[in-house]
Amino acid sequence: MTLNTMQIWRLLVPAGLIIVYGAAAWCILMGRFLQTPDFSKAPYLVGVVVPAALYYVTPLRTWVNKGQHERIAENLRAGMVRIAGYEDKPDKYTWANLRSLFFKLVDDDKSLSTKASIAYFNGLLWTGFADSMIIAAGYSLVSIGLLYFGTPHAAIALISFVTILIVSYFGNKVTTGRQITIGNEQLEHIRFDHQAAIERRLNQLDK
Repeated sequence: MTLNTMQIWRLLVPAGLIIVYGAAAWCILMGRFLQTPDFSKAPYLVGVVVPAALYYVTPLRTWVNKGQHERIAENLRAGMVRIAGYEDKPDKYTWANLRSLFFKLVDDDKSLSTKASIAYFNGLLWTGFADSMIIAAGYSLVSIGLLYFGTPHAAIALISFVTILIVSYFGNKVTTGRQITIGNEQLEHIRFDHQAAIERRLNQLDK
């Protein structure tokens, strides 16, 4: 998977989840299946793209994944400093200062690029689970409101979406761990082939 492909899917996945979870809520509350619309037609296509775009510009995904993203970035940052064998200076050797070098090495090295495609796919799952948590939480709140007003089967809908939220939470944790593992594999390759490039960058930062 390429970076561009991952970015496209990160736009579409939330829209798909909103539709699928909405259809599930309809089935639970109404007791019948919702007819699947033809998304090849313009009105239905707009109905997918607009919610996806609105969700994409919100900071919700960033908020949910902030702690996990910091773990992944810190693992790469600290790993690059260890490769150089330098005493760590987190105020100078920040991820912001090392990120461009890391991705340049990935882009220029075919072996690292192959591993990056795996990281992009796992990253899509990682953010997808975060999206699922957020959207399931939204439907859970709706279910609570419906339960308050005595809507039949609202309790079942609430239990269903809370269950999805919990499963998605653990899925997010697992894919975070997998992302760190992939990063460690990339760092191992960098240690053998690109140590000098990291040393040069750290020397520049020390000036």
